[in-house]
Amino acid sequence: MEKEHKSLNKMGDESLKKIEILKEFSLSELDERIRKIRLKGFPEIEIYKDSNISIQEFSPEKIVSDIFTPQPRVYRTFIDRINNMAKLFLEQGIDIFKLQGGVDYLAIDDEGIKTEWTLIPPVVEVILIKFSEEGLDYEDVIGEELKKRMLAEGHTLNEELKKMWFEEFNKHLGLSNIKLICDGSNRIHAAVEKGINQNLLVIDAPKKGFPYYAAPKPYSKVHVEAERIDGSKSDKTHILSEPGHKHLYRLFPSGGILSGDVRKD
Repeated sequence: MEKEHKSLNKMGDESLKKIEILKEFSLSELDERIRKIRLKGFPEIEIYKDSNISIQEFSPEKIVSDIFTPQPRVYRTFIDRINNMAKLFLEQGIDIFKLQGGVDYLAIDDEGIKTEWTLIPPVVEVILIKFSEEGLDYEDVIGEELKKRMLAEGHTLNEELKKMWFEEFNKHLGLSNIKLICDGSNRIHAAVEKGINQNLLVIDAPKKGFPYYAAPKPYSKVHVEAERIDGSKSDKTHILSEPGHKHLYRLFPSGGILSGDVRKD
């Protein structure tokens, strides 16, 4: 039997015992799937339809110097599970840190229950943000359609953005394009810990007016905690106020990439 699809992170780090490869697919097919991804709050918007999509290799040093993250907190249990996954995939001849496309597969836990997933390289989105000397200014990067929704539903830009500041922002003053992790932060850090280069899927020029749903923080702030505790306070800074804070969430399953459900944070 197949269990109902759930968040990959909910599977315990010791429960994944076996994988079955359903399909390996090329960058060309991955490109097609990525372009179909829609937004949670705007299901008519294909956020990457006209983007530039490529796979690029990053060293650990380049990750730390060039990449930003929306969530500095990563988890030892997740990293351990990723390392276990890496071993299982390597037995099938697949290096999960050097993917050139994607893999549809079944994960089989210690009870024999199967769940279907899609594995692709961690995703980095090139986003445009205005950096001021006090914080982040999103007024110039949100579009009219988003503004109309915010007005109709009573959402505002998160006030914390204006006072969010890190030393690493200094070299980006004004409007600046930066690379922000939007999927796979724990796998990225697993490779950084190993000191190995890794392939990332870089998506440049997403549809204008719909910025990523959480604000960037320097990769130098990433730290490892033992495990994720349900109900713990998020370390993400959302762009929009609640309850619209997930409107800009990129729904990877809408493009045929089974990577987990929308998390509460």
